[in-house]
Amino acid sequence: MIRSPIPVADAHAHLRSGFAYKTEPEQMLAVMDSLNIEFIAVTASLACRNDMAAGNAEVAETLRRYSSRFRGYITVNPHVPGEAVRELDRWAAFHQPPLIKLHPGTHRYPVHGLKYAPVWDYANQTQAVVLVHTWESDPFCGPQHFAALGRAYPHARILLGHSGVTWRGYEQATEAALAAPNLYLELSGSQRHRTKLERCVARVGAERILYGSDMPFLEPASTLADVLTAAIPDWSKELILRHNFLRLLGESNA
Repeated sequence: MIRSPIPVADAHAHLRSGFAYKTEPEQMLAVMDSLNIEFIAVTASLACRNDMAAGNAEVAETLRRYSSRFRGYITVNPHVPGEAVRELDRWAAFHQPPLIKLHPGTHRYPVHGLKYAPVWDYANQTQAVVLVHTWESDPFCGPQHFAALGRAYPHARILLGHSGVTWRGYEQATEAALAAPNLYLELSGSQRHRTKLERCVARVGAERILYGSDMPFLEPASTLADVLTAAIPDWSKELILRHNFLRLLGESNA
C-alpha cells in the first residue's frame, strides 16, 4: 500500500466534484488518513463552474467543521466587474495570506485578460497563493502565459496547477518557472510521465514543486507514488510533499 512516511500537505483538491467517488468531506478524510495526508487545500467544483458564491460558501462550511484538515481557496469568476474582488473580501477569513483559485478553462476567459487584472492586483498586494488550472498550449490557461504574469505580479505566489498536464505541458511550465521565480509547479494530473519529476527537480529545484492530488477527480495515491518512487533525494521529497506548501502558507519556518 502507498502511504507517505511523512504527513502530506496537499495543495490541490476539490469538494463535491459531481463524481461518484468520495466527494464529501468525511469520505475525503478517510482517504487522507489512509495515505497520511495531514490536510488539503480545496476549492468547490461548483465555484469552478457556474456558481462562485455558493461554491465558496461550501468551502466555508467545510472549514468551519474541519478547520485542522482543510484549507480553503476562494474561487473567483472574472466576468462580472467587481464581483471577484468582493468575493475575495467576503471570504478573507479563509486564510492569510489568501488562497485564490482561478479556472480560466471552465470560465472561458484567458488568465492574462484584462478582466483578471483586479484579481492579480489583489494577489500581488496580499502576497496570495494563486492556484491556476493549466493545460498545454491552452489559449485560456496554457503555461506559456505565466512568465509574463509572474514578472508583472512578483509578490503573488502562483501555482501552475497540473503543470500543463502533458509532457510538452510540463516543458512549457518548466520554461515559465525558469523565467519567473514566483511560479511553482504543482504535480497533480491525469497523465503519468516517467522521469518528469526528476527533470523538474534538476531544472527548477525541489523548492518550487508542490504535491497536489486533484482529489476526488484523480486518485491521490498516484501522484504520491510518483514522488515517493522518484530518483531524487529524500529531502527533496519532503519539500515537495510537505514543507514547500507550508512555507507558502506561512505555517512553517521551513
